[in-house]
Amino acid sequence: MYIMIQSETVIGSQSDLKPNTKNGVIILMSQVYKVFLHTYGCQMNLYDGELVGSLLQSGGFQLISQPEEADVILINTCAVRDHAEQRVLGRLRTLGALKSRHPQLVIGVLGCMAQRLGEDLKKQVPTVDLVLGPDSYRSLSGLLKDQLSGHHGYLIGCSGNPQETYGDVLPTRREGISAFVAIMRGCDNFCSYCVVPYARGRERSRPPDEVLAEIQSAVEDGFTEVVLLGQNVNSYHWESTDFATLLIAIAAGVKDLRRLRFMTSHPRDLSDKLIEVMAEGGIVCPSLHLPAQSGSDRILELMNRGYTVSQYLTKVEKLRARVESLALSTDLMCGFPTESETEFEQTLNLMRTARFDDAFTFKYSPRPGTKAARLKDDVPEEVKIERLERMIAVTRALADESRSRMIGQKVEALLENVSPREASEWTGRTRCGRVILVPGAFRRGDIVNLQVEAVRGFSLWGQVNESQIQVE
Repeated sequence: MYIMIQSETVIGSQSDLKPNTKNGVIILMSQVYKVFLHTYGCQMNLYDGELVGSLLQSGGFQLISQPEEADVILINTCAVRDHAEQRVLGRLRTLGALKSRHPQLVIGVLGCMAQRLGEDLKKQVPTVDLVLGPDSYRSLSGLLKDQLSGHHGYLIGCSGNPQETYGDVLPTRREGISAFVAIMRGCDNFCSYCVVPYARGRERSRPPDEVLAEIQSAVEDGFTEVVLLGQNVNSYHWESTDFATLLIAIAAGVKDLRRLRFMTSHPRDLSDKLIEVMAEGGIVCPSLHLPAQSGSDRILELMNRGYTVSQYLTKVEKLRARVESLALSTDLMCGFPTESETEFEQTLNLMRTARFDDAFTFKYSPRPGTKAARLKDDVPEEVKIERLERMIAVTRALADESRSRMIGQKVEALLENVSPREASEWTGRTRCGRVILVPGAFRRGDIVNLQVEAVRGFSLWGQVNESQIQVE
């Protein structure tokens, strides 16, 4: 499962995008149609939005940042939780008013929610013209041209290619310093609460040379950091290359890459070999997202997670012992069917024992088609909310303690942007992924060495001498 990104992303005008001419010749149309693409959800959804943007540009479409000016509006969706789907449905109904004023407007829904609902989406939102699942994006340009040329009617493309990896498509990335690269797609775990294997299909990995080539291209386009993505990234496997071996190959084979991160890892597949690769440092950053989900062995078994609390904590102990300055984050769920108060308290105990630096906490919501959806959702909503609030309180306390322990430490920061609150400060991230504020005049992408001197809200604060700047 992925970390859910709270903000939403719009792939906007051409000037906002890294030019991509490596996917082939632009197909010319008699009219250049404008597309507004809006993505909800996790990092893989953001990456898919970049793939779609690339495919659209290669098909002759223009990406814009204002829906009111669009000939086509595409909503790239998430289906992991009911709340995510309800937000999308609300947005689609709002767009229906825009379509009533512009009847020729084409509205399409892409991604996991499109795959899950299929034809039922049209019943819920009659103004939707096109529904396309994650393995069908190659057909998008052709389907849109059919719609725009007058061949109206509800179009659905959710069968797709079950082996699709889009390995020959270079994403159209937004300006920045960090680039996402998917090394695999799909999932074979079938956690009982999770819709991902049904929405994104079975697990398939990309060849190592293909992954290295995309990373090298991103670096040549100006990106300093790469985040490797996979529904279960540490189960990557291509012939004799496992995930740890892939990290070694990237570190040795990609020129000028400064930082390498990855998500999301399944605890069952976290190998000693991977821990040792992280311990060696280099460009592999000491940050790990390792979803625990629950502190109860019985609930973990119902979730089909494939490990016990003791096994999880043993791996945490190995990580803390071997990986210097490790930042460990997790996913946690409360209110799973039949969860007792005692079992919920076990989750709070797990949080304190593992000393998570951050946690993404959720209350259970049944996802149609999953095994857990057959169980009675018997934890009252008010109990779920109360438990979630307690988990959030523990998360905040642990995060505050983690940030406070950083005071006085020397860290390396990769600077990203001028602070939105203070023009004389920059925001950056340490190697372990913590946000840090740095006063001074810098450039995006500068790497600076500094000492942490304070905590300001959810961020660290440190100072650096200009002579310490490492100019890229």
